Amino acid sequence: MPSKIYADEWLNLAGKNLETADLLYKENHYTDVIGIEIQQAIEKTFKALQAYNNLPLDKTHDLVKLQDKASKFISILPENIELLEIITDYYMSNRYPGPNYSLPSKEEIADAQKFAHKLFQEIKNMIV
Repeated sequence: MPSKIYADEWLNLAGKNLETADLLYKENHYTDVIGIEIQQAIEKTFKALQAYNNLPLDKTHDLVKLQDKASKFISILPENIELLEIITDYYMSNRYPGPNYSLPSKEEIADAQKFAHKLFQEIKNMIV
């Protein structure tokens, strides 16, 4: 039996991250900060799907690994798998200064945001 209550909690958190990303984007805020919000939104959206299907939640921030587990329930185009790799890097490499730190372009963030919204809505529709 699906666990709708637990999944809804994850979706609520994901929605807050998406809304924050949207507000920051609208205010022309730093793209690295927006990218982290987008990554968190997608991570929590995938975890909502895991919770709904009573799967153990993966303790990872790697969106490709989370997508792989979600592939039993939702299909993602190959080019979007590449985008998930990039978005994972927003969280893994761009939170702290170092050799891999970079500011994503505004266009890249817009693409990531568009994908995050589409994924969120698709998974929300499955759970509702």
